Amino acid sequence: MFHIKYVKIISIIFGLIILSALSFYIFNDHKSNIQTEKVSEDNLIPEVSVKQKTVKKEPPVQKYYKDYLEKDETRFLNHAKTSKNNDLEFSKLQTKFIKATDVLNEKYTNYIDPDDDYYKNNWVKLPCIEGIYFYSVNSEYFLNKYGQYLSNGYREWLKFIIKKESVMQDGGLAVPPDTLREYIIFLEKFIEQNPDFILISDAKDFLESYLMTYLEGIDNSPIFDKWNTRKMKTEFKESYEKFLSENKNSKYYPMVEELYNKSKENDFNWDRDFDAWLYEYHKKYFASTVN
Repeated sequence: MFHIKYVKIISIIFGLIILSALSFYIFNDHKSNIQTEKVSEDNLIPEVSVKQKTVKKEPPVQKYYKDYLEKDETRFLNHAKTSKNNDLEFSKLQTKFIKATDVLNEKYTNYIDPDDDYYKNNWVKLPCIEGIYFYSVNSEYFLNKYGQYLSNGYREWLKFIIKKESVMQDGGLAVPPDTLREYIIFLEKFIEQNPDFILISDAKDFLESYLMTYLEGIDNSPIFDKWNTRKMKTEFKESYEKFLSENKNSKYYPMVEELYNKSKENDFNWDRDFDAWLYEYHKKYFASTVN
């Protein structure tokens, strides 16, 4: 009896030991899995949107200025403050800026931003023709910044350049013919009054070009309406009449007078005979116009 009881106790104790061992194994295995999962989670890169700091590249125009023009501009300014004759040095500086816009137009038109404040009052501006922007030297910038260091002639020249930039576009006049008359008279007087001007050859070239356009027309702004009325256009006729009444002292008066009178004889009509006369007329006058 006692022996049987003893065997039962031993069996119970043995079963408890096995159960305890099994529970310990299950607990530790579960704990190990939890730690493994935690380590794995700690190694994960959280999906957080991190804004990287991007360095905005300097626009090509501003970089080009700093690399190739700024030193020249500073050098001229330092020289001009102590010199009384700065026209030659300024013309060199102006030429460098003009060449710079040529380079910019060749390589960097894709970077043009017309809303950028940099172009509002700086050395370069952005004219627009038929929706296409391009780089151009801002003569108004030079006049305002350096005009005080230049001769009266150069200042007047810069003022003219600002105006002349809008004279022709796309093979046609962008101003009325009478505005062209005013520019011709200005250039004639300018050349007479400033014979030693550093850019006098440019002034003569402009004058000859304007005279030819005024007395001959250009593709998109002809003097005669050759395809419809075949008559001289009213705006040219009225401007010639104004020239003959207000600019009698001009040395180009005989040119305008001859064209006007010949047109009047033909009742201001264009025909093949008149066209042949025009050919001889322009050959006669424009071989050497402003020498």
